[in-house]
Amino acid sequence: MLNEIGVPLEVITPASTPSPADVLHLPTSTRKQMRNVRRVKIPAERTIIKCKKKLALTHATGTGSFANGAYLTDSIRFVSGLCLKSSMLAVGGDAGDKFTKLGITYIQEKQQKFACIMVFHGSDKYDNLHSLQQPGLTPFTGDSSQFRDIFAVLQRIIDLMKAFLNGDWPFLNTVLGLKNHCATHPCPICCILSNNLLSRSQYRSSHHSHSRNNNHDRLLTIDSDHIVPTPLHLYLGISNRIILEAFSELFSKELVEETLKKVKTIHSSGCGGRSDIFQLNGPEIRKWIKKKCSTALRESAEKKKPLTDEQKSSYSILERWLQNLHNNLLHKREWTTKEIEDWRAAVDDIQKNWCSETSQVAFPKLHMLRHSLEFAERYHFLGRASEAQIESYHYQYKKLFNEHHLNMAHNEPERLRRCLVDTTLRAVQPFIDQ
Repeated sequence: MLNEIGVPLEVITPASTPSPADVLHLPTSTRKQMRNVRRVKIPAERTIIKCKKKLALTHATGTGSFANGAYLTDSIRFVSGLCLKSSMLAVGGDAGDKFTKLGITYIQEKQQKFACIMVFHGSDKYDNLHSLQQPGLTPFTGDSSQFRDIFAVLQRIIDLMKAFLNGDWPFLNTVLGLKNHCATHPCPICCILSNNLLSRSQYRSSHHSHSRNNNHDRLLTIDSDHIVPTPLHLYLGISNRIILEAFSELFSKELVEETLKKVKTIHSSGCGGRSDIFQLNGPEIRKWIKKKCSTALRESAEKKKPLTDEQKSSYSILERWLQNLHNNLLHKREWTTKEIEDWRAAVDDIQKNWCSETSQVAFPKLHMLRHSLEFAERYHFLGRASEAQIESYHYQYKKLFNEHHLNMAHNEPERLRRCLVDTTLRAVQPFIDQ
């Protein structure tokens, strides 16, 4: 009938205009580009601004800035609403691309996510973190108004919501007031000695002073069994040692470097971390395993010279370790009893045979494997509480900072705040309709 009267369907039923909630997380420049496309209808910028102001009241997305950073002004209420149905909550932070982010890791629709509640220009070393406790630096509002600084807010989240603490090893030791991983007692979870890393020791408690840094105050307090044993960095650190050092020792450095060309990514300038230069990152290690590069490395070595029985045995052991690390450390699902027992056998295997198979002394991450097993036994999950999503957030924030809000290049605190707003609105977007 439409063909007979010559009326296009889109004239009778024009495309619907999305609600402000559907597009408010996009940067202003992106929405401006969308408005230049014919037949693409989105709400006017005035409507978007009204929606953002309303969300500051209903979902605590209000932000503020200070000399070198930005923060959520009512972090307690924001976290309470965001994590109401989350099966896990962890407080943590990390430095990346000149900026340090502090926030929470949570679960939404079975996916691990990170929400930043503060970002500042600087590293996550003690002096920079301690400076955040200056009186009046970050005046909070609403449910957070009674707290003097960001660490008081994070401590409240830990105490009230029984949150875990995650992050990399330096961050954990710093906020707990401990010396670094080279200390006599390097572990943030237990009191193990650095010269006996493959044994066991009692968990740290408030009265323990082992390798406490007397010049640094404790920024956060938490039970040792609520500290997440850095599963991402265990995966990266131990896997890199197996591929770059153990395989090089077993076969040759030249063969390993030739095989690495199959997985090594060429990164744009300024778009990667130190691991892109000196080590393999997570996706590259996964490529190594999925492309069976260990097998290709062994075949290349056999073409040059037949392998001895000892070399074949060592290869099988190293390949098994690499596969076990990949299968267990980062998966987000609930751990079954069988998976826990299999991981127990894998941890025992790695710890008992590491020195003999690799000719390397035990190092702190090898010790932390034991805590990863204990954590999985206690809570029946591990990867879902990992620091992986914090690392992913670095890229998201960097992309926003470098590509959007360039009109605020002369005012870095405001530029940081606007980028924080974009990621915060994206975090609450699934809850707006509810």
